[in-house]
Amino acid sequence: MRYIVLSLMFMLAGCASVQMPGYISRVDHPYDRKFYASFEKVLSAFVFVLKSNGWTFSEANPSIYERDDRYDNSGYQNLLIITDVKKNYHVFSSTFTHLNIFFHSIGNACEVEIRYEAKTPFVKQFTSVRNDQMVEGILDAVGQEINR
Repeated sequence: MRYIVLSLMFMLAGCASVQMPGYISRVDHPYDRKFYASFEKVLSAFVFVLKSNGWTFSEANPSIYERDDRYDNSGYQNLLIITDVKKNYHVFSSTFTHLNIFFHSIGNACEVEIRYEAKTPFVKQFTSVRNDQMVEGILDAVGQEINR
């Protein structure tokens, strides 16, 4: 009896983790770009480009999800855009993609960090954190929109 109780305690004990819906934890190589424009102009360009490409999203305070010195400094404007999952159909499977876009702005410069994640469930679930063509395309479109 004692072994059964100890076995149950061992199986039920352990680390607990909470998954934030849509939040992508820090990745090794996020996509970074600096835009020399106001926070509002960069944000409106991103909103336009994302909506033009069929993304739906919500805005959040990035300090809720992670710790960064820029969140303590009142001189920075910070924002996190979390996109909803976008489903891409393939012949034998589908890929579920979403983005996290972090904005850090001070003065007339805005640093943007994009984190990409795609999951493809097939026999096994494959996860990818890189899509250079898609993300660079978004960043280039935003740069063109800002320069208009």
